[in-house]
Amino acid sequence: MLLRPFTIYTPANLDETLRLFFSLENVKIQAGGTFLLNSLKLMKKRNLKTPQNVLSLRKVKELKGITSDRDTLTIRAMTTIDELFTSSHLKDNFSVLHTVCRNISTQPIRNMATVGGNLTCRYTWTEMPAAMIGLGATMHFADKDGKASSLPAEEFFKSNAKTDKLFTHVTIKRDPKSSIAYRRVKKTQYVDIPMLSILVKTHFSNDKWNDTIVSVNNCVTFAQRDSKLEGFLNSSRSSKNLGEEALAHMDNTIYDNRSDEYKKHMFQVSMKSAIEELASSRN
Repeated sequence: MLLRPFTIYTPANLDETLRLFFSLENVKIQAGGTFLLNSLKLMKKRNLKTPQNVLSLRKVKELKGITSDRDTLTIRAMTTIDELFTSSHLKDNFSVLHTVCRNISTQPIRNMATVGGNLTCRYTWTEMPAAMIGLGATMHFADKDGKASSLPAEEFFKSNAKTDKLFTHVTIKRDPKSSIAYRRVKKTQYVDIPMLSILVKTHFSNDKWNDTIVSVNNCVTFAQRDSKLEGFLNSSRSSKNLGEEALAHMDNTIYDNRSDEYKKHMFQVSMKSAIEELASSRN
């Protein structure tokens, strides 16, 4: 399907990107392009208005790359999913991102799709949001004057992933003492997008759970935390029955949101499995 005509801009640096992004009317960002091009096709098919301008970020070096130090992992917006997957920086609590990246679509898509695109595309079913909330990540933005601002990933997705700024990078604090379990169920055997994903992170003091985060993507609404289940786990000690007991303390407003019985069942199976994995590590 042919797209409607538009003007594409390929700025060479961040300053030029910001100038164009905040001066052009009816503009869309192209990161890897895997979401945008399909979106433009769908908009035309539905006879909706398509953007007059597309701003490609592929030449903006300031938005590419992964760095880490003793405290923080920094992932810039135009880092591809494959670059993150193969990065030597994914150690300690960051290592779960290997699994998250491997689950994203196919290798050709991972070669093109970017972390920034996955986080800000405003599709509710993407992989990265639940992972970033679970890891306590912070998202960073730049305004039209280049002034930087930041927002916890949890707060960004509470506001339905809306922003009037340009997303530049995400940071995650190193947390080698944390224990993490991740679960993901794909939609169908033939459609490799998630039906649900869960990340559970906690700190153990002997067998007691502390500072637990339960991040959930039901793929209908944006990823969020299950505070009710977190409260139960933070008052618990690891035992062989903890996974089963936890099922009675899940916030069903999250898991029942437009879910059929199979999806509800898979949420319970996945949550029980993740909690049992963490609990068994203490036995």
